[in-house]
Amino acid sequence: MQQSRAPSSSALVLCGVLLAPSAAVGQEAVRRVSLAEALEAFAGNSLELKIARSEAAGLMGMARQSRAYFNPEFSFERDDLSHNDEKAWEESFVLQQQVEWPGRTTARARAARHTIRAGAARFRADSVALAFEVREAYVRAWFAEEAESIVRRTASVIQSVVEDAEVRLEAGDISAFEARRLRLARAEAEQELAEAVLRTRAARRNLGVLIAPGTETQEVGPSEGPDGVPPVMGREAAMAALDGRPDVAAAASELDAARAGVDVAGTYWVPAPNLGIGYRHHDDGFGGASIGLDLALPLFDRGSGTREQAAAHSSAAAYRLELRRQLARNDVLAASDRYASSRARLEAAAQGLRADGEALLASATAAYAEHEMTLLELLDAAGAFQGAQLSALSLETEAWVSYYDLLRATGSAPEDER
Repeated sequence: MQQSRAPSSSALVLCGVLLAPSAAVGQEAVRRVSLAEALEAFAGNSLELKIARSEAAGLMGMARQSRAYFNPEFSFERDDLSHNDEKAWEESFVLQQQVEWPGRTTARARAARHTIRAGAARFRADSVALAFEVREAYVRAWFAEEAESIVRRTASVIQSVVEDAEVRLEAGDISAFEARRLRLARAEAEQELAEAVLRTRAARRNLGVLIAPGTETQEVGPSEGPDGVPPVMGREAAMAALDGRPDVAAAASELDAARAGVDVAGTYWVPAPNLGIGYRHHDDGFGGASIGLDLALPLFDRGSGTREQAAAHSSAAAYRLELRRQLARNDVLAASDRYASSRARLEAAAQGLRADGEALLASATAAYAEHEMTLLELLDAAGAFQGAQLSALSLETEAWVSYYDLLRATGSAPEDER
């Protein structure tokens, strides 16, 4: 069927839609934050981080309490004694103090110190893991918004194609088959756009929950996208940071605390004595100082079970440290491989996909304006453009997410991104 040679006004409008990216709609109600602002809000508002901080503080408080020295005890007694009509009384003032052997005191302090360090490292590990969730959610929200923009642009193209097709159908320039095919494509594009909008809103809500829970802000979106290609981080540099991982440091401190616990348990076979110093006063005026010493005799309980428990705990802590090191090493290697692969794919293909997609759409637009391309061919070009743009966007997103995952694997602190 012959096409008219003069470009229609609808075709000219279509060219403008094809070449100009559509503006995102409904963005004014979304709170915009940078990644640094998101991490700062996360540090101050995250409920999970507050839970981790409280649990770490509880562990540290318990450790500090375990190294506290015993309080002295003061007692007062008055005995009323009588025989027939004679009355007598006696008063006693006694101050008692449990005296701990020096080796046990030193070992308890050492165990508490290592336990406090382990608690701080555990909190840091939780912070690193949660910060990665914020970084990933931030990039995913950016991806969802950019993907929605691409899908919206393609939907606008298809809508314009369909409108032009209806005009040309009435003029007899296209067949009814072509018109029906374009109408189906429009319905599919509208459904795809609706799904993209829902994914965007869900991604922004997820980011909002992480950085501003319990507030009136429903959706939080990124104010800026990732800046080009992520920095290079080779496997050697990643492995060099392995010992600095907070979970490995926590396991090492727990082992040191367990070994100090073995030293503490080893002193239990010698009971700690109680030393008492007092004053006794009698009604007849007699009185004087009194000294007492209480020492349990280790006849039945020599603390053998406590020593066995401490030794087993120390052995388990050593195994946990070795296991944690192996898991951390595998985690760093896997994260490093994922990052290297995703970054290489981003550098190799993303720019070409974007350029080819734009060039394909521009050439198809020009050919259609000159009536050298059918509407169905233009529809295929629009689909190819969307696929290329989404593929490039996905490559960039996965590269940045894998980079942030590598930072998590190497123990990068949340404040490093501020």
